[in-house]
Amino acid sequence: MRRPVASTSWWILYWRWRNPVTDNPLWQYSLAHYARREVAETCLALQDGSEANVNLLLFCCWLGCRGELLTSGQLAEARLLVGEWDRGVVQPLRQVRRFLKQSADTDQMLAAVSALELKAERIVQDRLVSWWLAVGGNPERPGGERVVAEWQRQNLALYLASLPAPPLPEDSPLCWPLTAPLSQA
Repeated sequence: MRRPVASTSWWILYWRWRNPVTDNPLWQYSLAHYARREVAETCLALQDGSEANVNLLLFCCWLGCRGELLTSGQLAEARLLVGEWDRGVVQPLRQVRRFLKQSADTDQMLAAVSALELKAERIVQDRLVSWWLAVGGNPERPGGERVVAEWQRQNLALYLASLPAPPLPEDSPLCWPLTAPLSQA
């Protein structure tokens, strides 16, 4: 049984916060999953159309792959954990990058801002993984691709229900297993 954050030792949380996971499995998963054009397009459509946080979308998918289901309380904690950094750092960097993308002669600056935005996204994912492991993330439970896709769907449905977002289609690329081809189109 998982302990709530409030009862987790402050020292463990502090230690994990100051010493993030160096080999972040969520980051590795995200790089592989988001590399698929359809996954990236789906994430960006949910970000722009429904105010979804791409890191939370990928976190939901990653947990499903690990055989872990989020509760509404855990989702609320995760949203609080990443919210301030996302609003204060990631979103402003994204706005600057999008502006520069449309401006002429800004290639070097665009590359620098894009790199900063990527580093900021990595910090978000480091915080998510450190928090999840500190509160006793459930051990992996092996399952077939159908089971993993169902866990992913359940985590994503919980998150999307908290947004002004449509339900996830049954064949959403967000639930494609990493063993599937890079592009299914």
